[in-house]
Amino acid sequence: MAVVLWAAALVAFAVPLRHALVATQAYRAGYWATVTDGRELGDFAWRDPAGRTVRGAIEGVPEDGVWDEEGEGTSDITGDRVWVSRSGVAHISESPVEKDMVVGYAGAGAVGGVVLLVLRARYGRRAEGRELDTLVPSLWSLKGR
Repeated sequence: MAVVLWAAALVAFAVPLRHALVATQAYRAGYWATVTDGRELGDFAWRDPAGRTVRGAIEGVPEDGVWDEEGEGTSDITGDRVWVSRSGVAHISESPVEKDMVVGYAGAGAVGGVVLLVLRARYGRRAEGRELDTLVPSLWSLKGR
């Protein structure tokens, strides 16, 4: 039974961690750039890491232009930051894989925390009647307070 529980805990930890690592790899394969020509709708320009000018559409920019707080329409996004994926798809102001990284690392951390709490509770019950506080004072210092 213990082997099954350990296997389930390992899988529950590994799945979100793998999700986060794949997202991190995708994030690192892309790059951040600043729009150098953002006046034409659907045909924006930015520079890649090698310094070449790249032209193309940007995900997240509506086809009818960008609207400011006052409701004034504009299509000039020159100076705005874009994240460009390895496949060349540009996204305005945020990388879609950042959310995947947060979800993955938070999920792996949560599973790890639950496993540690279960282990502490399980071994805490076993240690009753023994002087385990002297062996592992950092883990058991709050016991009995």
